Amino acid sequence: MKKNPGFISFLKGHPIPAGQSTLISKIKLTILMLIAILVVNTLVAGLQMMLLRWGITQPIRSSGVIPEYMKDMPRYRIVLEIVLLAPLLEETAFRGILQNNERWFRIALASLAYLITCRIFGLNFYELSWPTIGILFAVSFLLIIRKKYTTKIIDVKDRTPFRLILIWLSAVAFGFWHYYNFDFSQAGIITVAVSLMPFIINGLLLSYVAVKSGLSWSILLHMANNAWPMVLWF
Repeated sequence: MKKNPGFISFLKGHPIPAGQSTLISKIKLTILMLIAILVVNTLVAGLQMMLLRWGITQPIRSSGVIPEYMKDMPRYRIVLEIVLLAPLLEETAFRGILQNNERWFRIALASLAYLITCRIFGLNFYELSWPTIGILFAVSFLLIIRKKYTTKIIDVKDRTPFRLILIWLSAVAFGFWHYYNFDFSQAGIITVAVSLMPFIINGLLLSYVAVKSGLSWSILLHMANNAWPMVLWF
């Protein structure tokens, strides 16, 4: 049997055959990628400090582990939003779009439309309100697109040039989704790029897990990555 492509091959747009990973291999990959994410965050943090000391980048304000607007919330709500809802919404949107599973692909389109619409109108996408309920109702129609159309889209996006573009585009989009985690009002382009770099790299790691093991595993990995800083914060 031909060995499955590794992470570098994945970054080049090579296909990864589905259904060839065992439960143990999926657990091992998830743990390995969690370690890789922690290493990426640590290395980029060191790079940011050096560039700041050398005057290449500007100091910026980050929302930190817990954004200011959440700090007066009950702890269960903070955990619900950061550890459960954020990974669920972000993974279905940014990694679900890479899935060849027709059901997950529909959910990805709905999640992505929901997040983008909430961002455009400045709404808290974690909070159920009349505006967000209305948006949820509107995007739910994406779940009933006729199968023949979604199947055609999946077939086209799974071709090598489109697969490669989508892998990198989803990671970059995931990185820029976190733009509002920072105050970039006084920052230059290098500062913005370095600050968003770990999100883009981690987006590629999460994408690899989602494609190789399945979307549920990238959701689990994302939850684990968001959970451990919460333990320290509490």
